[in-house]
Amino acid sequence: MNWASIFERVFSTNEGATEEQLRQWAGDWNRALSEEEIKLVHDQQRNPFPLTSPLYEQYQPLDATHWSFPQKPLPDSYLDLLRWSTRGEYQTGERSFQFFSIDELREMNLVYEFPHYMPGALSFAMDGGGYHYVFDMRQAPVNGEYPILLADSGNLNYEDALHAADSLVELCSHGEELV
Repeated sequence: MNWASIFERVFSTNEGATEEQLRQWAGDWNRALSEEEIKLVHDQQRNPFPLTSPLYEQYQPLDATHWSFPQKPLPDSYLDLLRWSTRGEYQTGERSFQFFSIDELREMNLVYEFPHYMPGALSFAMDGGGYHYVFDMRQAPVNGEYPILLADSGNLNYEDALHAADSLVELCSHGEELV
């Protein structure tokens, strides 16, 4: 796949991952959460209610000890994109893409609490306007691809997410705005 020809504009791009980097990362991105990652999630929790609110005492922080990442293979198209560039900002038509690096992917999914709000989903990029591009990995892939959803970072759930494309190539090569 010639990814440079898919995007109309390339704002920034990184060097692609080597086969060895991809092999190691592809076997590690969905490992169990470490104690450090669980602590990261715990430490970012804040009671949103003021002390005077009757809801203040009812607040319970999220518990990440049982969170997990999807245990399914990543799409070949996504791995191919990572061979071309491990991070970058691109645009096709009205669609903007800010892809996470392979080093950022787990942290971004944990910071936005995807394993809690959208179990079985994997955010791999954002659109520059607060929306995530998400592989919906709840079902087996079709022809090696997962449906891609557009999910609002302030309202992460499957019910309100929009179907964006049936494949990564379809998502990146069509330029109509989704929201």
